Amino acid sequence: GAPLITGHILNGQNYLQWSRSVMMFVCGRGKDDYLTGAAPQAAKEDLKFKGWKSENNMVMSRLINSMTNDVGENFILHETTQEIWEAARKTYSDTEDTTEAFEIEGILHDFLKGDLPVTQYFSHLTRYWQQLDMYETTKWNCPTDAAKYKKIVEKKRIYKFLLGLNKNLDEVRGQIYLTSGKLPQKFT
Repeated sequence: GAPLITGHILNGQNYLQWSRSVMMFVCGRGKDDYLTGAAPQAAKEDLKFKGWKSENNMVMSRLINSMTNDVGENFILHETTQEIWEAARKTYSDTEDTTEAFEIEGILHDFLKGDLPVTQYFSHLTRYWQQLDMYETTKWNCPTDAAKYKKIVEKKRIYKFLLGLNKNLDEVRGQIYLTSGKLPQKFT
């Protein structure tokens, strides 16, 4: 069978991770125009139609095979890769909805280092922060305001990192906090 294009199989709950990993794979193969519709469908009598149809169907099959059977059934009858891509986005994307961001914020609120090594703790935090950043859709009119907002977010993330450290790391916490409020290089 065809190799999986992503380790993230679309199951209805993981659209963000699935769509990002699919886009990376498809872009890496130079076929992203099929997702976006920028690869125009040739007329059936055109000599280029056979090539277009072959590539479109190859990308379509990869998309369907990167979904659970139950999810894939909803998209199998679409005619083009772009139709599948857009239908999946409309069905499963939460970018307009705050539900997913709220859940991630809840996880972050309660997340502590515990028994994790510090680097693994920071890695988990970073993953959640990257997911939150994907849901941030604010369009800034002024680049200066956007930069200021980014600094505020970074400062809050440093606080979250420090507050989640175990008490036996108070000395490290103090050193990080006192040295310009930035995380050491090995954590960035």
